[in-house]
Amino acid sequence: MSNEQYQGKVKQYNADKGYGFIACPEGEVFFHISDFPADGIEPKRNDRVKFNVVKNGNKFKAVKIERVEDQSAKAKKSKVAAHNQSITSSLLSNFRR
Repeated sequence: MSNEQYQGKVKQYNADKGYGFIACPEGEVFFHISDFPADGIEPKRNDRVKFNVVKNGNKFKAVKIERVEDQSAKAKKSKVAAHNQSITSSLLSNFRR
């Protein structure tokens, strides 16, 4: 692994300790919360991310981590279902008035 962009999913994150691991095709990579975007949203399992990798001792560490929108068919289907649900709720609330 070198200092190029990789993609993966958050495998686990321990909020108490402030670190976790990202699973990618090349293997698991350690990350610290300080390398995650400072948007106030903690990483959660299966969040898709892109990141750079640097050598940290004899292991690797993810840095410059960015969230990536999930483009999988399952995610798209879930977004459509949530959107349809919100439209249905809105229409029903207007109908009840």
